[in-house]
Amino acid sequence: MSNAERTMRMIALSDLTNILGMLGIIGSLIFVGIEIQQSQTIAIASQLQARNDALMSFYSTALEGNETALRLLDKGLIPEIDWSNDYEREVLSAITRVRIISYLNAYDQYRLGLIPEDTFEFTRNRALVFYDDCRTRPWITQRVTSDFNSFLQKYSEKNC
Repeated sequence: MSNAERTMRMIALSDLTNILGMLGIIGSLIFVGIEIQQSQTIAIASQLQARNDALMSFYSTALEGNETALRLLDKGLIPEIDWSNDYEREVLSAITRVRIISYLNAYDQYRLGLIPEDTFEFTRNRALVFYDDCRTRPWITQRVTSDFNSFLQKYSEKNC
């Protein structure tokens, strides 16, 4: 083998090594970018969770030890109440508010890709029970994001 052939072979091997190194660096940068994006998504979800936990705690404090609340909670999602009784209506509104915040939290996590659709389906169906009841819909539309409201509207089977 001549010196010229050896030199060409070394240059080709050097070029191949440089290309492989460059591909490795690009792959590493892509991986780091994906990791940063995932970390940001998790941080956003954590902040939303903390905010919603604080709101649920604040609103549920008034329900603790409340006999009317315990009775209504025992009767299902939307129990039959005396709608002319302001106190019962206010207690049911408070219960609904806490539940809706919980559903909104699940929706936010679903939207961020942290909850699979089949898991979220249960939450969606529960939220729709309240959304499809014309008596409780106003309580929901006042307390959810426009995005979640549009989502519920899309799946709703009832016009109020």
